[in-house]
Amino acid sequence: MEKHDVTKLEGRINELSHSLKQLSNDGEMQELLQIIHRPGWTTPAEALLVSGIVDSMVAKTKTLMDLKHTLMAGSRAIGK
Repeated sequence: MEKHDVTKLEGRINELSHSLKQLSNDGEMQELLQIIHRPGWTTPAEALLVSGIVDSMVAKTKTLMDLKHTLMAGSRAIGK
C-alpha cells in the first residue's frame, strides 16, 4: 500500500473512531429516558414511531459491533 494511501486510511479510521465516540455519548439517551416519562408525552402512533426507531438503532449498533470485530480479526490475521 502506498504511503499516501495509508495516510488517507489512517484519517478515515480516526474519523470513524471519533464518530463512534460521539454516538456513544450517553447524555442524549439519558435525556430521552427523562422525556418519555413525562405525563402526556406522546400518542400511541408517536410511541410506535419512536419505538421503531429505537429498535432499528439497536439492530444497526449490533451490526456495527459485528463489523468492528470482523475488521479487527481480519486486520490482525493479515501478515501472520
